[in-house]
Amino acid sequence: MSAKGFFQAITRKISIPVVKRFQRIPGKLAEAVREATAEKGLFIPAMKARLGEQPPISLATLVEYYLKDPAVMAAVDCISEQIAGAGFYTICEPGFEDAKKAVDEFCKDVNMDGMLIQTSKEVVLGGNCFWEKIRGKAGEQKGKLVSLKILPLSSLKFILRDKHARRHGYIQQIGSEKVEFEADEIIHFCFNPMDGSAWGTGILHSLAVTKQVDETSVRPAFLDIKARLEDDIGKIVHRYAGPKRLWKFEGVGDEKLKEEYAPTIQTAPVDADFVTNKPVEVDSLDINPAANFDGFIGHIDSQVVQGLQTPMTRLFTTPGFTEASAREATRMSDRKILLLQRVIARIVEMNVFDVILRENDIDPEKAGVRIRWGMQDRPEVKIEHIIQLAQITATSGIEYLTREEVRNMLAKYAGFELQEDEANRSPAEKANQQ
Repeated sequence: MSAKGFFQAITRKISIPVVKRFQRIPGKLAEAVREATAEKGLFIPAMKARLGEQPPISLATLVEYYLKDPAVMAAVDCISEQIAGAGFYTICEPGFEDAKKAVDEFCKDVNMDGMLIQTSKEVVLGGNCFWEKIRGKAGEQKGKLVSLKILPLSSLKFILRDKHARRHGYIQQIGSEKVEFEADEIIHFCFNPMDGSAWGTGILHSLAVTKQVDETSVRPAFLDIKARLEDDIGKIVHRYAGPKRLWKFEGVGDEKLKEEYAPTIQTAPVDADFVTNKPVEVDSLDINPAANFDGFIGHIDSQVVQGLQTPMTRLFTTPGFTEASAREATRMSDRKILLLQRVIARIVEMNVFDVILRENDIDPEKAGVRIRWGMQDRPEVKIEHIIQLAQITATSGIEYLTREEVRNMLAKYAGFELQEDEANRSPAEKANQQ
């Protein structure tokens, strides 16, 4: 029996973790294990498996649209701020507060709040975001995850996978310099990958892609059409707000017209008046009032608004967009926000939180450290609550609140100006103060 046949037989009867341990064995033995356990389905041709997969639209192009198109920037910022703008906090299972503390400290060290806001923008914009895992090189931190860094979105050029979609690397390029990362050195936030692609799909995809209409015609990207229309509008206003005039001077020779009359007229301000004792005829080149392009411009505008997938751009620019319409549009967009929050949170939990907990010898499944979006709700403290707890403490003999805690709460939540009475302080309180 061949090595491949042997492992095909035994891998049917062993668990996946065991198979993965076999796959770490170097040489032909590992190759036989991988072949025996590989899926049959193909994702990419052999050529792409060798060279790597490029994004369907250049990520640098998407970044340029974001930086230069006000509608794109407004939509991306609006959606990303709804995702991560309110911040986040973590929760854990009872008894695993130390696990939560370890995760919270790491999040503080790497500025996880800022990273999630930036990640939300890039995921909304282009469907992808890439974090580099930075590991310690010496001492107790050697090999451990010590920091995270967001790589420039436009710098990732290739994702390396085999024909069965098993990912094994990334290629970054800035200028003439290239860096190749192993798969486990990068956290890839990949949202909405279509048709087995290694790359995600953001809201700009349908607006930034061209379309082959027939064998001889290609429709430009909608955002390029929009940019051309805006440029044309500027030219039309510039040209026809002060219409071009054709001056005809009777009895003036060509030489004199060229040397004296033409330079004066061509360099004069738009609102200048002319005086002459020669017969003159002036024709204006006015725009044709029958040329109405409102319908065409409205169609392109509607396509762009739909592609940006947020009602905010329409809310601020469209007359008659009522409050009820805004509420309904916002309700519909909330589903996308929740989806993006869930996708981003799960990737962070699996690739960051679980790693940190394992490195601290804590079982991630038992600890259950999870992301919750927004600000943590805190119970409202009222003065009657403080008084009731103080009375229960005094009558039951069970110290729910110490005298010092009651005084601090009265000062903090009720605004009482209290002065310390040394004579009435308990020995325990004096010891704590010391």
